[in-house]
Amino acid sequence: MTFRARIFAVLALTGVVPVALLGWLSFSLHRAEVERTVSRAQAAIAAEAARNVERTIASGIEGLRLSVGALPLGELSDVELTAVLRIPYRQLAFVNAVALLTSSGNLLAAPAYEQGAAKPDSFNGQDLKVFLARVPVSLAVQTGTALGVPYRGSSGTSRVPVALRMDGGRVLAAELTLKEIEGRLADLGSAAFLAGEEGVALAGAAELSFDEKHLAATVVAARKPSARLVRHADGTEWLAAAAPVGSMGWAVGVAQPAAAAFSGAVRVRNYTLFWASVALLLTAVLGALLSRGLSEPVRELSQGVRALAEGRYDRSVAVESRDELGQLAQGFNQMAREIRRRDDEIRSWNADLQQRVDHRTAELKMAQDQILRTRRLAAIGSLGAGIAHELNNPLTAVAGLISLARKQLGEQSPQADTLKQALEQARRVSKIVSDLRQFAEQERSEGGRRFPLAQPVQGALDLYADMLREKRIDVRKELKEGLRDAQGDPVQIQQVIAHLVQNAIAAMPEGGELRIGLADVAGDALKLTVTDSGKGIAPEMRERIFDPFFTTKDGLAGVGLGLSISHSIVEAHHGKLLVESAPGEGATFTVLLPAAAPAAHLV
Repeated sequence: MTFRARIFAVLALTGVVPVALLGWLSFSLHRAEVERTVSRAQAAIAAEAARNVERTIASGIEGLRLSVGALPLGELSDVELTAVLRIPYRQLAFVNAVALLTSSGNLLAAPAYEQGAAKPDSFNGQDLKVFLARVPVSLAVQTGTALGVPYRGSSGTSRVPVALRMDGGRVLAAELTLKEIEGRLADLGSAAFLAGEEGVALAGAAELSFDEKHLAATVVAARKPSARLVRHADGTEWLAAAAPVGSMGWAVGVAQPAAAAFSGAVRVRNYTLFWASVALLLTAVLGALLSRGLSEPVRELSQGVRALAEGRYDRSVAVESRDELGQLAQGFNQMAREIRRRDDEIRSWNADLQQRVDHRTAELKMAQDQILRTRRLAAIGSLGAGIAHELNNPLTAVAGLISLARKQLGEQSPQADTLKQALEQARRVSKIVSDLRQFAEQERSEGGRRFPLAQPVQGALDLYADMLREKRIDVRKELKEGLRDAQGDPVQIQQVIAHLVQNAIAAMPEGGELRIGLADVAGDALKLTVTDSGKGIAPEMRERIFDPFFTTKDGLAGVGLGLSISHSIVEAHHGKLLVESAPGEGATFTVLLPAAAPAAHLV
């Protein structure tokens, strides 16, 4: 723990904690007392409301009994019963419908009700079906008076089916609306509700939360009022009280938000938080004044040490005093500058050494690759020279015999086409033997002659002009003028360029762009580039494309000697043949040749 943290901890323990504890204790006691007082008041309100509900239902049933008690229902016909049942229906405003049933629940006459009547609750034909299905007929036959399970009608108001046993085994059924009870609950001025069995909301609320249902079920089971904190349907905390409605299995609840019920306790809590904040602010000010002279320099030194350990030398410790801490900070800054100077020297020396090592390594690898390629080409050249010498004479004889047989048999003979194909294949083998012989002749015996490099470039393009047009390949020439001449054999250089153009055409079977560039390199060498927009060369193939008999062409398109011969010709002219390519981005072949002056030859 830092010095500043320790100072603040001591001040907080002596100043803030006592205020907070005292405020919390006062708030807790005040809240508990308020909860007991408000709970008792709400329980009394709920009990009185429950008694009113019970009296309202009882008076409604009694009024219905008195209304039909004087009617001679047993002496009237069905038509007369229908008219007589309208008497209690019209007298009692809280009755939505009246019906006379048998003990088995069958109608004895048409029910008395009116759609859209001036009643506290509207009633229609669908409500009549629900009412008749819920009348407790069997229970009324047994007990004389039965109250059914409440339900909500089409208007959303809760209703209760009532059945009264009459003389002659008849049952008078009526539907009582709870509209009046709902209005009385609304007059209580708080969130009051009437709950039926299983916590179903009958009046005052569209739906009850789980806590409110559990409270209603508890008071019904215990048959005495109860109060507690509940979670309202909207998720907020409310203080609710409920009381049972007689033995009907209902409960009346009265609730109000906990924030309103505990407003006094909340004010105490707010006062406590305010003074605790004031004490905390005073503690912060006092702690800042006390710790400024000690903890700030220590923190600066600690951060400087951390930055130095992480290799960040740009951070220095501010020196603001002339005491021991100031001298320590000044010594630390001097030490950091010295470490930075030495570290920069070491890094510079390492970077220079690494650059030299990388350069020498690259040169060594290039030299090793050149030696290996030269040895490989020399061995293959010797082998190719021997094979070419041994195959040349037999091939000449075979070609001559095939030509003689074709002449003797005539052009119209059945064997003419077969002999023609055999002669073409023999000539193809002869061409391969010729290429092998040319590949074997890597060293030049003469120095050649001076010639402009643009001449063999144009000759190679003219050679493949028809094929370029046929393949829909656009040729772009970027030939710099005023270049020095090249030294060597222009025919062989044209052969190199022709091989490169032929490979570019093969790489663009669907057409594309071929760019031929010619420029100088520092005035001492010539640089020829052949770039195509084809499919490119995979990285694993770039190291092998100059090997003899290695080809990426399909079928009989080539035997893989073109680039090998071109590489040998360029090296024989003391030049280099390079390739740059990426899959899908085309390829660029670069030919570097020395200018005509002997002193400008590349090694």
